[in-house]
Amino acid sequence: MKDNWVKKGLVVSVILLFVGTCITPTIAQNIQTPLPTSRENWLYVGGSGAGNYTKIQDAIDDANIGDTVFVFDDSSPYYENIIIEKSITLKGENRDTTVILGDESSDWIIVNISADDVSISGFTIQPNEGHPTGITVYKNYTNPDCWKTEVIQNVTISDNIIRNTSRGIFAIRLNHGTINGNNIENCDSDAGVYLLVSSNNTITNNFVANCSGIGILIDGMWSIFNINNYRQPCPKNNILSQNTIMSNRWGIEVNSGPFNTKIYENNITDNHELGILIVFAYKTEITKNNFINNYKNAYFNAIRFPQFVIMKNSWDNNYWGEPKKVPVIIPGSFFPPLFLFVELPSIAFDWHPAQEPYDIGG
Repeated sequence: MKDNWVKKGLVVSVILLFVGTCITPTIAQNIQTPLPTSRENWLYVGGSGAGNYTKIQDAIDDANIGDTVFVFDDSSPYYENIIIEKSITLKGENRDTTVILGDESSDWIIVNISADDVSISGFTIQPNEGHPTGITVYKNYTNPDCWKTEVIQNVTISDNIIRNTSRGIFAIRLNHGTINGNNIENCDSDAGVYLLVSSNNTITNNFVANCSGIGILIDGMWSIFNINNYRQPCPKNNILSQNTIMSNRWGIEVNSGPFNTKIYENNITDNHELGILIVFAYKTEITKNNFINNYKNAYFNAIRFPQFVIMKNSWDNNYWGEPKKVPVIIPGSFFPPLFLFVELPSIAFDWHPAQEPYDIGG
């Protein structure tokens, strides 16, 4: 009998030893110190830290791909023009107090981005003298051949103040970019935000005001007279949403070939000549916007080819300054295919106009 108890004890001991060897590694794994997930470095400009840079460009030049350049506001303003040719993050401490004052010396550009995967945020960008562009995004551009310009991807421009410049933000062949939460005011050239032959971009939650040209311009450079257009894809899938666009000459323009542009939930108000203009664009959706106090709210131009009947643009559920019980007429014109220099009147409809303005942020 005693031998049986000894045998049972040995069996239980072996089982416990086996279970213990299985549990112990699991417990040890849970208390391991996590490994670093990134090797990115931070470089600091301004402030009083040892080794901090005094110029933003010097820190950018020394940064490696993936690094962050952080700019303190207590050494602001920074009198320089910036060139970003590598994939980095440039971040200001506070957009109201971290100021870059540029001039016209570097191709009329204050901040020039020519690399993928760049992010810039937290700055006031304005001229010290002259009227340069605030931020440009392009690489190897030779005017006017934008088709040979290299595509730049994944650039984010957010939470900046850009004012008193020629253009606010100007990008050529930017794909998958994000322009979000910026205040852009008093541009004296063609547009506050100008995207040229660019696709899959999101323009959201910006305030664009008092520009002598257009608030936001999406331009495809398409023309039936230019054979080069037929060899290149049209820009497509750009989104404009939650923006406030006010007191410009024109609010929004989508021009010359953009495909599948979505314009929804924007405040388009008090623009001096026109709220929105759609010219030779295909499958543009204009929905749930507030059109208030513009001199004229909307206009369109189209070419009536069989495959482009009124370019298949749609207007729906917009608020037109007052409650409307009947469909709203959007005036426009079209050019018949055999008489391209003859402009004939046309109309489109918002069949379901909103009865009250939308509560839109931005």
